Amino acid sequence: MEKTYVTFDPRSKLCTILFASFLLMFPLPFKAEILFVSLLYSLFILNGSLKKGTIFYSIFWLLVLGDYLLFPYIDNSFAAFFDFLFVGNRRMLPTIMAAAFAMNRTRISEWIAALKKCHIPFSLIIPLTVLFRFFPTLFQDFKSIRNAMKYRGIAVSTVDLFLHPFQTMEYIIVPILMSAENTSLDLSSAALVRGLANPTTHTSIYEIRLKIQDYVLIGILVLSGIIGRLIE
Repeated sequence: MEKTYVTFDPRSKLCTILFASFLLMFPLPFKAEILFVSLLYSLFILNGSLKKGTIFYSIFWLLVLGDYLLFPYIDNSFAAFFDFLFVGNRRMLPTIMAAAFAMNRTRISEWIAALKKCHIPFSLIIPLTVLFRFFPTLFQDFKSIRNAMKYRGIAVSTVDLFLHPFQTMEYIIVPILMSAENTSLDLSSAALVRGLANPTTHTSIYEIRLKIQDYVLIGILVLSGIIGRLIE
């Protein structure tokens, strides 16, 4: 089991996502890009997710390598297309890493408590709560459907799903859509039953408070943005 060295407040994690999304809108020097991805990798390590962080970090360098190998042949349309994919995915990766870091080892209840601390309206918190719980449940439903299909000898391999698209639609897409409708209704009802729509002050078992490591992280993000603009 991976050891968690530092725990971060959901609000500082949210700042990390916003910072990564902000960087995505502007041209970023390659050195600054490496700096920010390395920072995210270190956050994964501190948060006790060395394996997940290493996977993301390795993907980043594989995308860099692909761009390096294909760029000399940019005149070729085939090479230009794949180089575009490498560069585009590389630019998107920091935002994906930041989102994965934010959701990693952070319970949905902690996010709800943090959003309340930020005085986010309940009309926004309730849909977000349903959304956060919806996709993990939907993923579990997909795994259950795939296990049932394999048990009956239907589309045993992933390749079969692409070779037989109509069968895939019949046995996966349709059940997933039906399950998604029921899941969304159940989650919405559960959120209302738990009193999330109650406008009065709610209590939480989680201590939502910015600690020293959260202030350090926010300071590093601000400093990284300044350094990133200065690096040529």
